[in-house]
Amino acid sequence: MKISSSKEPLSIEKTLEIRELLHGSFEGDFSEQDWRHTFGGYRFLGHIDDELIAHGAVVPRKLIIDGEITTAGYVEAIAVKQDFWRIGHGTALMRAITEHCLSAFSMSMLSTDEKAFYRRLGWSEFTGESYVLIDGREVRSAEEDDGLMFLPGLSTTKKAINRVVCELREGDAW
Repeated sequence: MKISSSKEPLSIEKTLEIRELLHGSFEGDFSEQDWRHTFGGYRFLGHIDDELIAHGAVVPRKLIIDGEITTAGYVEAIAVKQDFWRIGHGTALMRAITEHCLSAFSMSMLSTDEKAFYRRLGWSEFTGESYVLIDGREVRSAEEDDGLMFLPGLSTTKKAINRVVCELREGDAW
């Protein structure tokens, strides 16, 4: 699989191709809001010959991590076409994304139900408390804590996060 990354706008054809991949990979559970969350950063695409088989995005996101406002890399929409599941393509995609996160951000985060997969690639489990900033108030999002993972960048010595706050957005806050 060949992996490319870009910040360039998508053509209509590429948009449709990616949306089809995400719809199939998430078995129809990929909303319009989820799609919008993939914009504003780098998009990683995996191809075999001319066929798109993998997608992931890393978007800069303002978070308050242990009291400090930080622009973190937030990983969104990791997907591999179902015909190519469990043969290493997701791992190759996430290695490229992890490398990008390590070099471009002091901290990166993601939300997942597949923690063992990301742990193998150097991501750590979040064991602190998460909050969402709503109308200037920090509202506890305890139900999200278990799904969050983080990756300290090469430029930081921070190895744990005790408290993280994200801004409210349409769809899933985390």
